[in-house]
Amino acid sequence: MPSTTFFNLPPEKREKLLSAARAEFARVPYAEASINKMIQAADIPRGSFYMYFRDKKELFLYLMGEYGQRLIALMEKLLERRQGDIFAAFLDLFDRIQAEYRDPEKKERYQHIMGIVRNNSGVQLFSLLGMEDWLPIPGRLVEWVDPRLLDLRSADDLEKIFCILIDVTGQAVLRGIQAEDPAAVRSSYLRMLDILKRGMARKQPETQHE
Repeated sequence: MPSTTFFNLPPEKREKLLSAARAEFARVPYAEASINKMIQAADIPRGSFYMYFRDKKELFLYLMGEYGQRLIALMEKLLERRQGDIFAAFLDLFDRIQAEYRDPEKKERYQHIMGIVRNNSGVQLFSLLGMEDWLPIPGRLVEWVDPRLLDLRSADDLEKIFCILIDVTGQAVLRGIQAEDPAAVRSSYLRMLDILKRGMARKQPETQHE
């Protein structure tokens, strides 16, 4: 977490630094991102940066946490609207992002996060930074899922389902944004959701015991 000093800054000064950081992380892979470029763009001394954040990783985690919380809030609404159907909610998420990315007034909010994902091999982003346990999902979301719609067989099944759907949906969202027309990507994504929903192994006939 950033220091108290950071949160005590005027809102416009905080946002100027965060905006510079988003742009830099979206410009190059995490390992190549330059603190110097960030502080130059934000017009702050290097010493001040280290009064706000311990290092580049802490700043990155904070930014990703912001994106994560927005995603959680949106997924809560979609799951509530879909009455706990996790597959329908993820499809709605795909459609929502595709539509907003193509809306000139809303596109900017996605550009930085998509740049970050592209620069860091998409689904490998969290393992790249040793962040597998950091992702704030499912957390608050599990209470919005209707377990009767899923074949849950162990305590952590729902968490694993979320992780799989996040990976699959994240890749589909990125491909859809890069495509001129996301319709083909959506069709492929629908097929993948259907496979995951119905299961991949053929049910074996029960053997008869004499």
